[in-house]
Amino acid sequence: MATTNLSVERALIILRHLSRTDQGMGIRELSRELGISPAGVQKIMNALHIQGFVAQNEQDKRYTLGPDVLRIGLAMLSRLEVRRVAHPFLASLAEATGETAFLGIRDSDDVFYIDKVLPDVDIRMDATLGLTRPYNCTAVGKMILAHLPADDMKRLVAADRLVQATANSITDPVQLTDELEIIRQRGYALDREEFKPGIYCVAAPIHDHNSQLVAAITVAGPAGRIQANLDPIIEQVLTKSQEISTQLGYNIT
Repeated sequence: MATTNLSVERALIILRHLSRTDQGMGIRELSRELGISPAGVQKIMNALHIQGFVAQNEQDKRYTLGPDVLRIGLAMLSRLEVRRVAHPFLASLAEATGETAFLGIRDSDDVFYIDKVLPDVDIRMDATLGLTRPYNCTAVGKMILAHLPADDMKRLVAADRLVQATANSITDPVQLTDELEIIRQRGYALDREEFKPGIYCVAAPIHDHNSQLVAAITVAGPAGRIQANLDPIIEQVLTKSQEISTQLGYNIT
């Protein structure tokens, strides 16, 4: 069995915790999460800070991810073929719909956005790249989950990962299973104010040359504006997802 360095493992766990919040975390909060003393956490944070992997807010003393994490992340993203191929289509989608276009991929039991293009309008939806999102209450999440094996759904249920983000979130496994079947049949997914009140999203899948789902694109914006133009937005999202898939070698037949 492989062994690990405990300090390194704890440092990586801390970085993962920080990646899931845009508010930052304090020493005592991290201490509770890791189950180790504040002094032990502080020692790890000092090392991470020196190396540029975390930054500290001078006012509230909370830590966030530092610039070197971004550099590593961007280096990884630059090697993701789907991001390179999809970006111009995201730009076209944002221009055509007047709404924000995102590219999302799977991250274990969550999904996260790896690229976005904002429209040139005053009121628009935005989100920080790299933050994780739940499967069950986002359009991208439901689209990806619809293409995963049934065991993945069972694991999410067992791990209590069906998140009640708003009153509209689907947390009942039977209802969610029915929703995923509808998504597979029609080819797109909707977020009907399920993750954030007032935000509506439309997502479609991206497949590679092996016919495997590798990502999903989504358009997100104010609920009233999206609903007023829902049919043409769905058509645009489906068209762009197919064009990206074709560029990745997917044979749409």
